[in-house]
Amino acid sequence: MTAKNTATSKSNSKTNSATNSAHTMDSDVAHPVSDKLADSLHHTVDGLHSTAAQAEEALRTKSGESTTAIKAQSRLLRQKWNNSSVKQYASENPVKAAGVAFTAGALLTLFLRKK
Repeated sequence: MTAKNTATSKSNSKTNSATNSAHTMDSDVAHPVSDKLADSLHHTVDGLHSTAAQAEEALRTKSGESTTAIKAQSRLLRQKWNNSSVKQYASENPVKAAGVAFTAGALLTLFLRKK
């Protein structure tokens, strides 16, 4: 009985593959407009993929360069701040520095407030 089922399933698979291949040929002939549209869309997506890949690569390169430049600028600013007289004054006179900062903020708010 197993040999009979195997023979039947082989026969069915041959019939199904013949039917599928005939169906595929029929669908190519029966849908020429949609097939052309699908091909066109595939080419468009492939073109977008290459353009997007180039843009991504350029962004990654620029990002790396920007990161390096920002780190260098940060180090330079930190060095300038550590050597500045403003930092020295603020360290020696923290209460006066806080008073000056508060007064400056209040005056700026007063002048820049819209009525």
